[in-house]
Amino acid sequence: MSNDTLQHGGASRLSEMSPSIATTSRMGIALSGLVAQWLRGLTINAHERLALAHLWEHGPMTMSDLGSRIPLSRAAVTALTDRLEALRYVQRTPDAHDRRRTVLSLTSRPEQLIEGMVGAWLDDVAQVEAQFSPEQLQAIDRWSEGVRAAAHRHAETLRTRSDEELPVAEV
Repeated sequence: MSNDTLQHGGASRLSEMSPSIATTSRMGIALSGLVAQWLRGLTINAHERLALAHLWEHGPMTMSDLGSRIPLSRAAVTALTDRLEALRYVQRTPDAHDRRRTVLSLTSRPEQLIEGMVGAWLDDVAQVEAQFSPEQLQAIDRWSEGVRAAAHRHAETLRTRSDEELPVAEV
């Protein structure tokens, strides 16, 4: 593969997409860079961020529920939970209905830390939002929700594949 292909292969793929899909792809890349900086500030990795995001989006859940949403083994989910608990980002409490189970919930600490990193970005995004009519924002919301749902579906499809079924880079 030539150096030119390595440097511009993705760009040519983007040029084949509709402008909306290409813009969404570029936005995903930009947001990935932003999230990487947030992760650095929180001293967590991508799986830990995913755990925090699921707890934020869905509320308290058992460790097995969290494990079903993250592509990790039970032992890895336990280690991840131990680390997030040590950082005081999550707390474990006995399940009110089944004392054998543990429920995970977010503490206020991640939100406090994130606010210092996210506040200015949210202000910038609010300024962008103000440039659109309510009807335009409704269309953007429909598009974004459709893309989000597609991303979740495809992430779940990939998560359920065995390592042998995934394409892997050869060394």
